[in-house]
Amino acid sequence: MIAMATTNPGLEDVAEWEVASWGAKPISREEGRTFFEWDGSLDELVWKIERSNTLHKVVVIFYRGSLEGIDLSWVPKYVSPGVKFAVRAQRIGEGIHSMELAKLVGEKVIEEVEKFYGEKPEVDLDYPSVVVYAESRFGEIIIGLQVSGEESLHRRYYRIYEHMASLKPTIAYSMLKLAGAEEAEVLVDPMCGSGTIAIEATKFLIPKIYCFDIKKKYVEIAKANAKAAMVEDLIEFDAWDATKLHERVTDVDLIAVNPPYGIRMGSPRKVLKLYEDFSRSSYQALGRNGKLVMITPLKEAKEIFIRNGFELMSKRSVYHGDLWTELMLFRKRTS
Repeated sequence: MIAMATTNPGLEDVAEWEVASWGAKPISREEGRTFFEWDGSLDELVWKIERSNTLHKVVVIFYRGSLEGIDLSWVPKYVSPGVKFAVRAQRIGEGIHSMELAKLVGEKVIEEVEKFYGEKPEVDLDYPSVVVYAESRFGEIIIGLQVSGEESLHRRYYRIYEHMASLKPTIAYSMLKLAGAEEAEVLVDPMCGSGTIAIEATKFLIPKIYCFDIKKKYVEIAKANAKAAMVEDLIEFDAWDATKLHERVTDVDLIAVNPPYGIRMGSPRKVLKLYEDFSRSSYQALGRNGKLVMITPLKEAKEIFIRNGFELMSKRSVYHGDLWTELMLFRKRTS
């Protein structure tokens, strides 16, 4: 079967790596999605999806072609008169409007089920048992089963409290993967907010994980989320100033951070000073081969960290929070 997995735009290769780790065969990538071939059963695929770390939605594709040639003969295998279904549609680029597409596909689903069983299925837009996904993408139509459930997979169960500028867990996990977190002995998130990076870091079996924030209320929020994730005993929490990080920890292998930027701080001057002071303290806190991975839309960030002793290893644009941001991986320069 052919499937499509969606993810954060800019992290398609990480999503592709994950589906390949299941034994799937990647086929192609587009912005915010990767297509792959799965030779196992649908139940096995769903089991993998439920444990995924970088994906948002997964659709098993049964039709890809023109609007005029839509074929839904496969539908009765998954939708029967006793099954409640809904169609979720979207449009990308030019083509039929998503609401029109949903109506058209919904009518065809009912028609196919009635033709096969002699009865109509029930439509339930609020709590469907089966979700039929339909997409118009620059005129091409994609239709299939949304097998990842109604809610995006980035909405982790442990997020009982949110920071005002929370990082998606799928981005946090991807940052850590790209930084080689599985090799780290000591990891620090010095501006932890709701604790997402530290919680995702526990999946990499890092022996020592620190979760700091200058505001005690955010440390308490991070603790509560870690408790909900049942990993609070794997993380050390503290209210601490990131610009004095080296006074709290040293010989750190990896610093992973989603620092504040202009909109969240109000003053551009304050933002630049924070990045300057934080970069200097981070340099001192890191061990000899230490690395720092960060995500920020602040254009000056790269030069600030390079100026203060870091070497840029990689950089990519990632769409996050309605902004294109830069995900950058630095290494401590020792010569």
